[in-house]
Amino acid sequence: MARVSRGLVAACVASSATGWLLGRWSRRQATPEVRWLRQELTATSNALIEAEQERADLRRAQRELITAISHELRTPLANIRGAAEALKDGVAQEPERYLDSLIGGAQRLNRVTSDLFELARLQVDSLQLTPARLADLLDSALAAALPVALERGVRLHGVGLDSATDPVLVDVAVTTRALANLVMHAVRHTVPGEPVTVTAVVSGNEIEVIVVDGCGGIAAELDLAAEPADSGLAITRGLIRAHGGEVRIDQVTDGCRFTTRLPAGRQDP
Repeated sequence: MARVSRGLVAACVASSATGWLLGRWSRRQATPEVRWLRQELTATSNALIEAEQERADLRRAQRELITAISHELRTPLANIRGAAEALKDGVAQEPERYLDSLIGGAQRLNRVTSDLFELARLQVDSLQLTPARLADLLDSALAAALPVALERGVRLHGVGLDSATDPVLVDVAVTTRALANLVMHAVRHTVPGEPVTVTAVVSGNEIEVIVVDGCGGIAAELDLAAEPADSGLAITRGLIRAHGGEVRIDQVTDGCRFTTRLPAGRQDP
C-alpha cells in the first residue's frame, strides 16, 4: 500500500472538517455571502490537497531518479576498476580487451554525466526554444545509435520521418538528448536480428515520437523508472517533463513501445 504523506492527510482532514462545519452553518445562514465563502474555502482546501500531492509525486520521482543513477554508475565503475586492476597486476591475457572495457566504461559514465548536466541546466535556465525540424532531431538520434545497432546486429528503421519537416519550437539540446536516449535504450535491449522502429508525427500543437523495440516483452505495469539497470529512461522522462511532455511505455508483441508526446511550441494558423 502506498504511503500517504502527513501533509496530505492533514489537508484532507482539514478539507472534510471545513466542509462539514460550513455545511451545517450555511444551512442556517444561507446568504449569498456565506455560500461564496464556503465555495472559496472548499476551493482553497482542494488546491492545498493538489499541491501536497504534487510535492509527494516530485519526491518520489527524485528518489526513483537517484536510485536509477546509482545503479547506472555502479556497473561501469566496477568494470573500470576490474580492468584497471587486471592491467596493473599483469594478469590481463588480452590487454586490448581490457582497454576496450576501460574506454566503454568511460563512455558510459560520460553519457550519464552529460544527461545529468542537462537536467541540472534545466533547474537553473529556462528552455531555449528555437525553430527546428523534428526529422533532423531524429536523424541525429538515429545516427548516434547506428554504430551500436550495427555492432549488435539490430536493424534500425525510421518511418514517416519525411513528414515531420514543418518547423516546431523546441529546446534542441533537450529534445535531441531525450530522443537519442530512447533510441539507444531500444537498440541496447533489442535481441540481435530484430528491428527498432522510430515513427514521428507532428499534429497541430503536439509532437509524437514512437519507438518500438524487440526486447522480448515486459510486464504490462512496468514504469519508466522501474528499470534500475539503465538510468537513461528516468533521465529521459525528466527531460521530457521539463519540456511539458510525457513518456509512456506499453507492451507490444515481443517488445516495448515508448510513446513520447510533447508540445510543438507553435500556434495553428
